Amino acid sequence: MSPKNRGVIAAGHQKTAEAGQAMFELGGNAFDAAIAAVLTSCVVESNLASVAGGGFFLAHTKDNRGILFDFFCQTPRYKKSKEELDFYPVDVNFGDAIQTFHIGLGSIATPGNLAGFWEVHQKLGKLPFDVVAQPAIDCAQNGFLVSNFNSFTFKILEPILTKYAESRQIYAPKGELLTAGKICYMKNFAATLSELVRYGIQAFYKKDLTEQFIQDLSEGGHLTLDDLKNYRVIARKPLKINYREYEILTNPPPSSGGTLIAFALKLLESLNLKKIEFGSRQHLQILAQVMCLTNQARKKITIIIFIKTKFLSNF
Repeated sequence: MSPKNRGVIAAGHQKTAEAGQAMFELGGNAFDAAIAAVLTSCVVESNLASVAGGGFFLAHTKDNRGILFDFFCQTPRYKKSKEELDFYPVDVNFGDAIQTFHIGLGSIATPGNLAGFWEVHQKLGKLPFDVVAQPAIDCAQNGFLVSNFNSFTFKILEPILTKYAESRQIYAPKGELLTAGKICYMKNFAATLSELVRYGIQAFYKKDLTEQFIQDLSEGGHLTLDDLKNYRVIARKPLKINYREYEILTNPPPSSGGTLIAFALKLLESLNLKKIEFGSRQHLQILAQVMCLTNQARKKITIIIFIKTKFLSNF
């Protein structure tokens, strides 16, 4: 990495970090690195990250602009009856706790990640998109070595990963879940990304891939062509928080996360923490209490947002 591109990449897999590093070495900027890394994570960490999901991207540019790209999943416009849906609960065993998830085609919302990644790259990236997407395509096409953590999460999510023949082809190609040391391939995903490189974002939201996606969901899912064709990424002004003479940028409403971070920081700011040892019992008690109060606030904020949303939807 050149002196002009010094930095740190935090990632959940070595290949994810390497993808970001490769962009810097090719002369790209931080946004190229971030998009390359997150696309690669959708391969090597595919049970934790997916282009079919949604999210937010907080960008701070060299000219001191803050932009929050909102590409969270949207609720499908049309609802099918419960009898028509492929939607049911599964219990996922985390070892010391069992949590119920609802899965199936009826659980799928309008995906925003691909649109978001594309939008960030087009507005702030430096390298061509085919270069940015290449590490992910290579990992998906040529396979990657399943790590111990991959194997651990595969096992936890087995009821979900083995639900459909298409996912079994990835995670259990010979009838049993892949374990550490095995090679995992996602060749269909490599083909999808290659189509995106060739035709642009409209390949997923407005052309052949869209029609195939909707056809696959036709029995059991809510999504329609209208959902994908009308999806839009929203650029928002970040929420600014002042905390102990520092300015922090975070996610603004309608997301509640940034507001809750501000709430927690203001609680902490009212306390004199200089005399409290980091990690001490007193320190941990304070953090636990702040988290408890923030969680109580989260419930109230969620109710307020729900009421306002329902009210505005009637006009």
